[in-house]
Amino acid sequence: MRNQSYFRLVVALAIIFLTANFAYAQSASEAYVIRGGTVVTVTGATIPNGIIIIRNGLIEAVGADVAVPADARLIDATGMMVYPGLFDAYSSYGIKPPAAPTGGGNQQQAFIASLSAPPSPVGLLPETLVTDQLSVTAETFEQQRGAGITTALTAPRDGVFRGQSAILNLGTEASDKLLLRAPHSLSIGFGTARGGYPNSLMGVFAFLRQSLLDAQHYRDEWERYSKAPRGMERPQHNNSSAALIPIMNGKMPVIFNVNSVREMKRAIALAEEFKLKYLLSGALQSYQIADLLKAKNVTVLLSLGFPQKPNGLENPEEEPLHYIKERLDAPKAAAELHKAGVKFAFTSGSLARSADFVANAGRAIEAGLPKDEALKAMTIYPAQIFGLAEQIGSIEKGKIANLIVTSGDLFSKDTKIKYTFVDGKQFTNKAPEAPATERRGNGGRPAGVGGAINAAGNWALTINSPQGVFNSPLTIQQNGEAVTGEIGSPAGVVPISNAKISGNELTFSYAINFQGQQLNISARGKIEGNAISGSMETMGTSFDFSGTKKPQ
Repeated sequence: MRNQSYFRLVVALAIIFLTANFAYAQSASEAYVIRGGTVVTVTGATIPNGIIIIRNGLIEAVGADVAVPADARLIDATGMMVYPGLFDAYSSYGIKPPAAPTGGGNQQQAFIASLSAPPSPVGLLPETLVTDQLSVTAETFEQQRGAGITTALTAPRDGVFRGQSAILNLGTEASDKLLLRAPHSLSIGFGTARGGYPNSLMGVFAFLRQSLLDAQHYRDEWERYSKAPRGMERPQHNNSSAALIPIMNGKMPVIFNVNSVREMKRAIALAEEFKLKYLLSGALQSYQIADLLKAKNVTVLLSLGFPQKPNGLENPEEEPLHYIKERLDAPKAAAELHKAGVKFAFTSGSLARSADFVANAGRAIEAGLPKDEALKAMTIYPAQIFGLAEQIGSIEKGKIANLIVTSGDLFSKDTKIKYTFVDGKQFTNKAPEAPATERRGNGGRPAGVGGAINAAGNWALTINSPQGVFNSPLTIQQNGEAVTGEIGSPAGVVPISNAKISGNELTFSYAINFQGQQLNISARGKIEGNAISGSMETMGTSFDFSGTKKPQ
């Protein structure tokens, strides 16, 4: 009897084991075939009526005459185009918002304290890892995937030492499973850090230079101690200086977030002084010094967040001529860099909508950039720049299956992205919402009155102040571009003033009185459908906000 029971147990365990492994094998071997589309490989010839086999997250085969496995799920791409997934070379995708204040307390006092807080180390610590700030859900990268973006370098936007960046695929798994390289680089900005220190461009450079000198001294001290520790006092450990040693030794590149010619030249001088490996991100005015960048072999991560016409001008002629020139010249930057032979890749920059990533690349093509170069700047070039060309950036056997299937030419204005594949997983995309300024009401006029969208109603805002997250109701009454209303704050409900809506951009200001002190806060946000996002500023400190419009 005991032997029979033992035998039954062994058989049951064997069945469970085999079943589990069979289920795993089925899951791991999930296969797709994309058939009939025009395959734009980027690094090789374009394949009309091509076939791509995807298995285990990789491209198993690609060609015009490929045997189709019986277990593959068919994607009929007849009449469509297939491209490598797009690569955003600098973003802040996936970074979770600041944590809300804990422990209760007076929200009014906490809010005021957050606006006038003393200098904070946030934004000044090179040891900060963006991987510690990532939060990924099924919806996190939905907008990006819908725009065809499958990979991105991500880093915080604010501060001087913004943090050590990561490169990841924009899927739906836990962030550690999406990472391609982490950490990749140290992101450095020339804006003030949280709390306003350092509070000038000169102060930022002084802080950066001193930090690098300290790291240089720290490295040399530890090298001397390591060679002959006996009888020597052990150097004191410093997290910030230790984090800068890979930078000083050329093991990790620096990405300088710069736009003006002055900032770019200062960044180059600082990098050359300390012999840093570096890239320039943003670089909106790079076209003005394209020959210098080529001579110094600088790589540019070029922003597609082109300057916009400022809102609130009563008379358009009041806009300074150099602003107008910069706005008109920005789409020409990529063509000028290409002509000079500067290596570059595209980033989303300050774009509010991921859908504009491809649209603005189209504007660069209209301004003289060859179409194949625009595509490479969004696929294989960033992969090469970041050392990932053996994994992504083109449609080749053995590479990660990051792909997009489109209804037509990627840069055609009426093309839709039908399917996106990230790590071999298929996503069916929703049609992106049209920009608010292009939505039409009756008679072909923009929705709303007088060319402005209709923002009237009750909004629920989430304000990401430097010290925590606060919820504020916003009520808007609108007559054309004129706006009135009130906003709830920790100091009570207060009226908004200087409010105006132009196109899809809402601007307003409000004041909070606290213990006899008046704090003036200005806000600027873009409205997309029933959502708004933007920034607020007071006392030299800026912070983000977002919100949704409540149903009527």
